[in-house]
Amino acid sequence: MFMLTNKKCFSNQRRQSAGWVLTESMLSVGIGISFLVGLMGIFISSSVSFVGIGNYINLDRSSRNALDRMTWNIRNAKVLTSFDPSELVFTYDEAGTTNLTYRYDASSRALTEEWTVSGSTTVNTLLTACDSLVFSLYDRDLATTTDVSAGQGKVIGVTWHCSSSAVSCTNTEYMQQAQIVIRNQP
Repeated sequence: MFMLTNKKCFSNQRRQSAGWVLTESMLSVGIGISFLVGLMGIFISSSVSFVGIGNYINLDRSSRNALDRMTWNIRNAKVLTSFDPSELVFTYDEAGTTNLTYRYDASSRALTEEWTVSGSTTVNTLLTACDSLVFSLYDRDLATTTDVSAGQGKVIGVTWHCSSSAVSCTNTEYMQQAQIVIRNQP
């Protein structure tokens, strides 16, 4: 008889621990979903940061390329013939048949480079998404001037501010003032 009671108790314990109860299942599902939601949040945050960094790199690259190109061309220009805070015009050769113009258009937010060779004009866009751009003119002593007569302007200063949006972030990039010497200016 002792044996029968023992078997009965043992089979009751086995039935109670044999399966999961509804509360245990719900708790496990809740923990799993919380973990997945957290993991998804980290993934989305990382993706947005990655896109933002890529956007900033593109802004920086286009700014550097524009500055390098402008520096090369301005240094090799012969004479600055016209100056305005949003436009520069250079004579590029001795005969005066080649002109170079840098123009900033605030409405289109673009900086363009315009080459005129013997009446034929080619326009290249150097910067887009440019919020502001200002050209400055300095004489040999780095005093501000607007006089282009008799080669008074020797140094060109340029400052711009660009911004661009990607997904949910806006990147801005400030280009500090670059000063470019016109080497061939008399």
